[in-house]
Amino acid sequence: MKPKILLFIASGIIFLHAIGHFLGVTNVMKGETNEQNMVIQAMTDHRFPVMGRVHSFADFLDGFGWIGEIFLLLTVYLLWLAGSAINSQPEIARKLSGALFISLLAQSILEFIYFFPIAYIMTMIATVLTGLSLLGTKTLQKP
Repeated sequence: MKPKILLFIASGIIFLHAIGHFLGVTNVMKGETNEQNMVIQAMTDHRFPVMGRVHSFADFLDGFGWIGEIFLLLTVYLLWLAGSAINSQPEIARKLSGALFISLLAQSILEFIYFFPIAYIMTMIATVLTGLSLLGTKTLQKP
């Protein structure tokens, strides 16, 4: 399969991941059991000063969730951009693909450690596709 197509597929997979992440971020403070609701209440009710601001652990969870969403969408765009640039600017596409491969690999490892299978499986598939694209992208020959 052509490197361009591999990057487009990886971009689509991370876009689906971003949709799932968005649904998770918008619903994370809705517990299904009494125990979950007790934890959520403890996370939202207790506020404490942090570097001149007063926050709860729930504030941090929300903030990190939205930051993660932004970076998932940035990754979607950069994968698509790399795929679009393969024919016209193969060196830039290769460098961008290499950086994205490293980033996606690190993300999939962290998702494996801290989250659940659907998250790390989607990211690992995108990592493999990006790596295969990187291997298949021809570099410009220097005279």
